[in-house]
Amino acid sequence: MSLLSVRDLSVSIGTLCPVDGVSFEIERGETLALLGESGCGKSMTALALMRLLPPGGSIVQGAIHFADEDLCCLTEAQMRHVRGGKLGMIFQEPATSLNPVMTVGEQIAEALRFHAGNETRVIELLAAVGIPDPERRAREYPFQMSGGMKQRAMIAMALAGAPELLIADEPTTALDVTIQAQVLDVLDGLRRARGMAILLITHDLGVVARMADQIGLMYAGQLVEMAPRAAFFAAPGHPYARRLFEALPEMAMTNEGQRRLATIPGSVPPLGTVFTGCRFADRCSEVLPVCHRELPPWREHGPAHRVRCHLEVRAEQSVRKVGAGETASVDVSAPPQALLTVRELKVHFPIRRGVLQRAVGYVRAVDGVDLALPAGRTLALVGESGCGKTTVGKAILGLQAPTAGDIHWQAEKLQGLAPERMQMVFQDPFGSLNPRMRICEIVAEGRPGADVARILEQVSLSASMADRYPHEFSGGQRQRIAIARALAVEPQVLICDEPTSALDVSVQAQILNLLAELQQTLGLSYLFITHNIGVVNHLAHEVAVMYLGRIVERGTVDEVLRAPRHPYTQALLAAVPRIDGQRMDVKVAGDPPSPSNPPAGCHFHPRCPRAEACCREAYPPAVSVSTTQTVNCFFAN
Repeated sequence: MSLLSVRDLSVSIGTLCPVDGVSFEIERGETLALLGESGCGKSMTALALMRLLPPGGSIVQGAIHFADEDLCCLTEAQMRHVRGGKLGMIFQEPATSLNPVMTVGEQIAEALRFHAGNETRVIELLAAVGIPDPERRAREYPFQMSGGMKQRAMIAMALAGAPELLIADEPTTALDVTIQAQVLDVLDGLRRARGMAILLITHDLGVVARMADQIGLMYAGQLVEMAPRAAFFAAPGHPYARRLFEALPEMAMTNEGQRRLATIPGSVPPLGTVFTGCRFADRCSEVLPVCHRELPPWREHGPAHRVRCHLEVRAEQSVRKVGAGETASVDVSAPPQALLTVRELKVHFPIRRGVLQRAVGYVRAVDGVDLALPAGRTLALVGESGCGKTTVGKAILGLQAPTAGDIHWQAEKLQGLAPERMQMVFQDPFGSLNPRMRICEIVAEGRPGADVARILEQVSLSASMADRYPHEFSGGQRQRIAIARALAVEPQVLICDEPTSALDVSVQAQILNLLAELQQTLGLSYLFITHNIGVVNHLAHEVAVMYLGRIVERGTVDEVLRAPRHPYTQALLAAVPRIDGQRMDVKVAGDPPSPSNPPAGCHFHPRCPRAEACCREAYPPAVSVSTTQTVNCFFAN
């Protein structure tokens, strides 16, 4: 008998129906991944299982059987002993899930007290999730921990009741790839050691390929495909699944050129939409007349592989290989003369204490960075959160005063605010757009009298949208508006700070295609700040890898991504979840050190598996391994 059996589950919130007729089963020791774009109903399904629906929400249909109990029939008092006990959950954002005024140990002890009656296992649980020095960490507050540490503490708390099923709602979305890899290893190791089942909610196909045994693909509140992992990745059956694969800028082992990513027109239908046929019909390139009239039936696509679709797709029809298709050639010749040059850039923030606020130290956010950005090319700046990437971008634009170093625009030394020739596209488009201004005012703000209609058309938005406000647009549309605002002053350089990190893969593909088109037609140069290696592989010409305020490796995309020399670069690439299942056997332990107290010698040596005595004594000089690739490592050759 299955550990969890969900039958025809439907959830309503007022007049809205975010979950409609969902059925699935999870066996003991198995990981089921619920996959889909934002707004598909994944998280609402999980909240329904936990009986934690928002105010006004209720289960209007269906049954949830967990370990021989019907959860829908339990009182709230009875449910409290199941919730956090046999049925645990970790949430997407640990910073808001942990109590900021209680130590981590106290919070875990509270869970143990309620579910296990034993408070002595706090240290044991922290050690089980891989937190070093658990005795000290148990006495710390959440703000004293990194994002990865907080997520591990959340996992430890969820384990306090010895759950038989752990629901993990986007557990690694906000984490860097190295920390993400550590958290995923912890979850999978616990599953194997304890025989625990996992319901994994995610939109990341790489994470699914690494973790899942079974996959449920959701769209607009319904499951549209159920399959074992191998079958799903070999031959996805639903048109929605195939479009998601084609939209993915996967980290391929070879780079044959920039192909135009497949995009899915439109967006997930809003809650409250009345459907008469297939919910994906309006966005499907293979739509049939019957798709608009009748709900599609479940079809057998292969062994244990079912698809809800009118199309009869054979199981041997596999998805187009990522990286194949029409490509645009990438210029790998020597880059032209640099348009923007950065030399020995430093940004140090003073640490002040006492009544007189005297400086007692410095946070070395950027500590001697050299960059060169040629015209019409893309330089990707990659690294973990806190390494100084965004601070570099702000210093170049003059939004943050440098402590030392020079920034040159061609032969002109820049001081203060950068000229209009450089603009920035921020990570959060909603936060960077004035909510009280109409789109026409936002776009024309930097250049009064600009042809707003023409600029909106450049970013594939209709001129009729000019009189709307930011809240009336989707996330992808708001990012297009942010790009339009930057284009209004006719810049030559765009500094793009994680412009796709908050977007679903299909919307990300639209933005990446747009940036590639703008570069080709307008000759723009991009400093692209990101931690998404797949995006770097797709869009960039050159890569600079940053660690604790310094560049540790730079070169062309082929050199850095296909033949990395620095151990940190190798660890970054090894940590990226890949849909082809390939993994390099390189791991990095722990979190980055504090930039206020960087280690002596090579900053990476406390986490480096190859570190020797020389690494602890002196910072390694830059070694040229080719005419375009340099590495700061004693063992680069």
